[in-house]
Formats: sequence, structure tokens, C-alpha cells
Amino acid sequence: MAIPSWPSSLPDLRGSLSSGGSASLHPTAQATQFDDGPPRMRRRQLFVSTPISMTIVLTLDQFVIFKAFHLNDLNAGARRFMAPVLLPDMRLIGQRVCWIQGEVAFKPFGPTQYQVSFTLVVQDW
Repeated sequence: MAIPSWPSSLPDLRGSLSSGGSASLHPTAQATQFDDGPPRMRRRQLFVSTPISMTIVLTLDQFVIFKAFHLNDLNAGARRFMAPVLLPDMRLIGQRVCWIQGEVAFKPFGPTQYQVSFTLVVQDW
């Protein structure tokens, strides 16, 4: 089954200035304790994934598209997808494999917009 793509009618995943950032740039290492000596440390995953707090503002039409994409294409957030995300240099947009972790929150943002917030996990960011 092909991996879905972020709809082109939705904005790139830059996030608003008040969002963005991550509590963990890289996943923490796995530690194995031994009876004597220091613990052995190793990576938890074969690839690096970075969770980024994301808040985007969508028009009413874009919100309907986002809601359908999340429910139908991502199976309510259970699937990965390709998306244009802002890269660490803060200038370039690159296509990355992403998934939405946890809940998606939304609220009205003025008379004709919605503010949508979620944790976007970006692979090899």
C-alpha cells in the first residue's frame, strides 16, 4: 500500500511561531544495567525521529480537507505520510516521512479559520 502524501491544498508544515520546537531533539538512548561497570548505551531505533509541536491555522475549506485526510487517509492518525516540513536550517522545505503522535486539537480562530495543534514526528529531520 502506498504511503499517503500531505494534501497540496494544505499549507507546508512550518507551524506558527508560537508552536514548533521539540522537547527531545533525538530519542533517548536505551541503557542496559550490569552488576559492575557502567551501563551499556545504544540507540532505540534504526532511524532518528524528532517530535515537533505543530500549530497551523487553516481556513474552513482547508480544515475540512485536513479532517478528511486525518480520518480517511491516515486512519485517524495510525498511518505515516509524506509531507513538506521546515528543515532545521529554517529556510528550506523538504519532503519527509511523518506521522501524527497522539491527539489532534482544534479550536476556532476568528470567524473563518481554525487553529489545529498536534505533535508531528518527523523521520530523519
